[in-house]
Amino acid sequence: MGGSEACRGLAFIVEGATEKVFYLEYLSQLCAAKGLALRKDLDTQEDRYAITSANGEKVVMMASVNSVSQMTNSATWFDRACVGENPEIDWTVFLCYDTDEYNSDITKFHEGDWAMLRESISPAAQKVVDLAAEADIEDVMLCDLPGVLSFLGLPPETEMPPGNKGKAKLKKLYRKVAPNKAYHSGERAKGLISHLDMAEIRASAPVPLGEIDRAVVSG
Repeated sequence: MGGSEACRGLAFIVEGATEKVFYLEYLSQLCAAKGLALRKDLDTQEDRYAITSANGEKVVMMASVNSVSQMTNSATWFDRACVGENPEIDWTVFLCYDTDEYNSDITKFHEGDWAMLRESISPAAQKVVDLAAEADIEDVMLCDLPGVLSFLGLPPETEMPPGNKGKAKLKKLYRKVAPNKAYHSGERAKGLISHLDMAEIRASAPVPLGEIDRAVVSG
């Protein structure tokens, strides 16, 4: 790597497979809009990507921990796979998780094991950003309701179903298409997620997606 952007990295610690698919698609659309190239590094067992511009490269690392309770154990991965492999890089770390409760108080994710995680990460991280969905990642996806309706082939005037949690709302929309049509999270949500307009989502999302933009375009 070379150039002015060679010493920047983005580390995403995501709660599960749906978050991973979402944030990779977000990065893909962002890079396309900015004229940057995003590619997977096939020379490593790690989930590693490179964002390439005329000025050089940024490293993107992804770790999926499969449950929010396991996120506090991810400092070991960050130390080994991110800092250990790239000691010269300034990292921005994104903690991508669901609070799992509508209007949940985020302060509990700064206490106990979570405080220890942040303390472990902080010496090597330039910045730690919480991308914490109020209920679940599907709430963020539904910020582009027209995109969801278009993907499902539902009329554009279809209203958002009632309820607090995004996943439950999405399931109701899927059943509007057919009683037995089911919403599947994780990798199986890739078709839906890639259909969404991430710029539309960024404008009203309950998480600070603009922090990703800043990390990607920063010098």
